[in-house]
Amino acid sequence: MNLARPLTDKEYAECFDAFKQVSSEWMAMQDWLEKEFLPHLSESESSKALSVLSIGSGTGDFDLALMRILLEKIHQLSYVAVDPNPEHNRIFCQRYMNCGLKLDSFEVIPHPFGQDHLHGGFDLIHLTHCLYYIPDRRDSIARAYRMLNQGGFLLIFHQTTLGINEIQRAYLKLVKGDAKEMFSAHDISVIFDELGLRFNYDVLISDIDVTECIKDTEVGRKILNFFLESDQNGIDPSLKADIIATMKEICRHENGRYYLFHPCGIFWIRKG
Repeated sequence: MNLARPLTDKEYAECFDAFKQVSSEWMAMQDWLEKEFLPHLSESESSKALSVLSIGSGTGDFDLALMRILLEKIHQLSYVAVDPNPEHNRIFCQRYMNCGLKLDSFEVIPHPFGQDHLHGGFDLIHLTHCLYYIPDRRDSIARAYRMLNQGGFLLIFHQTTLGINEIQRAYLKLVKGDAKEMFSAHDISVIFDELGLRFNYDVLISDIDVTECIKDTEVGRKILNFFLESDQNGIDPSLKADIIATMKEICRHENGRYYLFHPCGIFWIRKG
């Protein structure tokens, strides 16, 4: 059986963008930040400078939304982003230059997290859907916590065992030959327990419209490529048919559309 080839940086960015267009998760995350997280920033913190570290910033969509939300309350905001994908970084920097937001400082570091290109502490560090791609997840979480200033917040947004993870558990290894990106919120909770860190955990209800995957359109193929971290065009047709059949089986069918239930887990800790 032929294995699917890995996506290039540019292909991954395109597939990720296609996924975001059909997922309600992004709006749910912004709503959580505004209604649940922002009130935890005390009045005294609203008048001081806040330093943010984004680990695995990707194309910057979430970061730009976070910047806007924080600027509603924070008078001075400095922002550092870390991502090894040059195409992601190019898109993020371009979007930042065109967004009209005014930060005290903004820097993108084109290296994997953990290569000691960072200096100083941060008031807010977030890992948003990036731990799938980091080899030593335990070390990265521990390192991020150590880099927090006293009173600072660590946020981790990550998929649960439902939704995309269901597809990955069934097919990722068959399609790619390995399943190293398969990693769920349950695994993160185990790491926190091993590190002896107490955490808060919330779950956001969201879904993904995978109708285009079922129809096997160009957009649908990009979404499926994102799910399985590879180019599906070269795989055996019978395997692809099995993937689509499984997807239909676990989806909600409503008004001619197929929706994959894909809740988001949020871990958050305040260092005190």
